[in-house]
Amino acid sequence: MSSTTVRVRQVARRFGSTIALAGVDLDLGPGVTGLLGPNGAGKTTLLRILATVGAPDSGTVEVLGNDPGTADGRLAIRRRLGYLPQEPGFHRAFTAFEFVDYVAILKEWGDRRTRHDEVRRVLALVGLEPVLHKRISALSGGMRRRVGIAQALLGTPDLLVLDEPTAGLDPEQRLRFRELLGSQPTSTVLLSTHQTDDVAALCHHVVVLTSGAVHFAGAPRDLARLADGRVWVADHRQAGAGLAWVTAEGAVRHVGDPPAGADLVAPTIEDGYLLLTGAFADAPAA
Repeated sequence: MSSTTVRVRQVARRFGSTIALAGVDLDLGPGVTGLLGPNGAGKTTLLRILATVGAPDSGTVEVLGNDPGTADGRLAIRRRLGYLPQEPGFHRAFTAFEFVDYVAILKEWGDRRTRHDEVRRVLALVGLEPVLHKRISALSGGMRRRVGIAQALLGTPDLLVLDEPTAGLDPEQRLRFRELLGSQPTSTVLLSTHQTDDVAALCHHVVVLTSGAVHFAGAPRDLARLADGRVWVADHRQAGAGLAWVTAEGAVRHVGDPPAGADLVAPTIEDGYLLLTGAFADAPAA
């Protein structure tokens, strides 16, 4: 990455006896970075810290050249930030327009006409023009997610932090989201997801967080290469597989330690991720 817009050094955070982050080091620059990790890995905690919602117990954070540990730094970051939390916490009596307009007011959009033009612009970007004035309580889960994405896009922020942005979206909506994100002139995007195909389609960079620490940071193709020589297909499940499943073509795809003479195939990002995170621990025996 050509420049650094987010710098995290030895950031730790715990909640009681639970360690959420354990000395995270991370640099982010222009482009889209995908944050992968199992449930409980610390992804949401890290995103909340970068979005100035939470603070670390120790370590240093710099976002867009500012220190979120100071009041002036937090204000400067928030003026240039778009944030979609995992649970946006909508006031369901609001319409979609009223909610995004409320967020725009919090972001200091004072002029009413200019603000309303911007609210309509971002709602149109996510395809919600037909339901602008419908109450959020009457919208589907996917539509509510798109309202959340719309408010994050207000003002074309320099940093977008998105926690599970495609959760609840149907396949067509996910494709439209990819198109939307690819067309935004935003400098830096960090999105947390469980969808490795979203990472493959969208991300220039990927970070894998497990047990509160970064275990991989690099290009998506390099994550896939971690599984080179570890993925094969056969007509039945074979010994040595950590995970195996039947594909749409009826073959059994294996990830693990291949037997001699196995029919090796090209690995995917998901294969590399599964090997890296030790997902095989919960898999049934071969």
